[in-house]
Amino acid sequence: MKIITQKTQNDNPITESCSGFFKRFNVSKILRQCGAAKKRGVLTSIVFLFLLGLVFTGKKFNTLTGHYSEEMPFGKDVVYRYIDRPAVNWERTVFLTANSVIPEIKKLTSDERRTALVFDDTPQYRDRSKKVEMLARCHDHSKKGKTQYYKGHSILTMAWTDGATLIPVDYRVLSASKDKNLIHGSDIAEDNRTLATKRRKDARAGKPALVLEMLRNVKDTEADAKYVLFDSWFSSPSSIIPICKMGYKVVARLKNNDTKYLYNGSELTLKQIYSQNRKRSGKSKYLLSVNIEVKHKDFEHSVEAKIVFVRNKNKRSEWIALISTDLSLNEEEIIALYGKRWDIEVFFKVCKSVLKLGKEFQCRSFDSTCSLVAIVFIRYMKLAVDNRENRDDRSLGDLFLCCCKELDDISFAQAFALLLEAFANFMKDSFGLAKCDIMSAVDDFMSSLPAIVHDKLSFSACET
Repeated sequence: MKIITQKTQNDNPITESCSGFFKRFNVSKILRQCGAAKKRGVLTSIVFLFLLGLVFTGKKFNTLTGHYSEEMPFGKDVVYRYIDRPAVNWERTVFLTANSVIPEIKKLTSDERRTALVFDDTPQYRDRSKKVEMLARCHDHSKKGKTQYYKGHSILTMAWTDGATLIPVDYRVLSASKDKNLIHGSDIAEDNRTLATKRRKDARAGKPALVLEMLRNVKDTEADAKYVLFDSWFSSPSSIIPICKMGYKVVARLKNNDTKYLYNGSELTLKQIYSQNRKRSGKSKYLLSVNIEVKHKDFEHSVEAKIVFVRNKNKRSEWIALISTDLSLNEEEIIALYGKRWDIEVFFKVCKSVLKLGKEFQCRSFDSTCSLVAIVFIRYMKLAVDNRENRDDRSLGDLFLCCCKELDDISFAQAFALLLEAFANFMKDSFGLAKCDIMSAVDDFMSSLPAIVHDKLSFSACET
């Protein structure tokens, strides 16, 4: 009995939408390096291309299942098995793809432009779930009151930015670090030799330790940068000092709490430093700037830094404190550099609202959750590259809608007709052939095409 082969053509609208990005950055090789290769069955590159381009069609995955078609030339079980493979290193897939994309972005960036690595996390809600692996009761630091806790996961992300384009570089899907907040544990047997076990251990590790691990991985790669930006959730001396010891410069927002800094020989809080100095008058961009030292009991050496107090635009009676360990930057440069951190907030908004982060599939396994995050991040890279190279002033959301509209409007027959027209014009301009000779050659070419191509074409050569 022969094995029934499935139709796996790569000339359908879903895969064509991302095939150019896929080939240009050699994503198939990256997938093989990360353990996504298969010995038999449907090629992993075809399944990955399908998942990558699915969101640009505007169709739901469930509507494409039930029978084989040109849009989905394999069964839905192939897709579910693919995203649920624990041996695929999806985090490294995003990392290697970013290191392939960023050199192309750097060609469009001036050497004088400052690049930075941005860290932030975003919640992934699973409020109606009960049996999802590694489901936890997580804290949302952006909210207050009873709504600051939710059921689900959080996604810690490291991204590279030059102020114009942001590229996600690495990520970790996190659960609860404390057992009392863990709703559902791991569904696999613990084995320290496997990637699945390491992924689940990272999910319960502390965010500061994971940030340092990501920085060690990105050191001396194409995605490396001089500055590290993050919000106030990470701006403690115990985090700033080890990052500076790795050779990075930190620009971050500080918490207005009881943390003390060494200023003029005394250990003072931000409020005490602010009250002891005279503020700038007028409509200045900042109110106060002082040099301090960051110290911590776990480290012998301190770090020199500059704190800039900026007026809060939302409430002018309050201020925001920014810290920079690069003393060569002036106050305006520190404020402008920290402003690049906002790109990651836009990134999360696009991933959730446009690229369907956490909305396409309802999977229970933790490996599926991690794989779907990687697919969405690579989709964002495609949009970011298109937006930057085309010098498009529109938002990524507008660009996404244009991609979807383009897929709906251009059929295979129309694309083939455009190629024939371009070929005819090339023959006329380059060789000076008469129109009748060109049409005769095109007619001979059309007659030699296979029957499967003729069935998709609804025009003759002369009509082009």
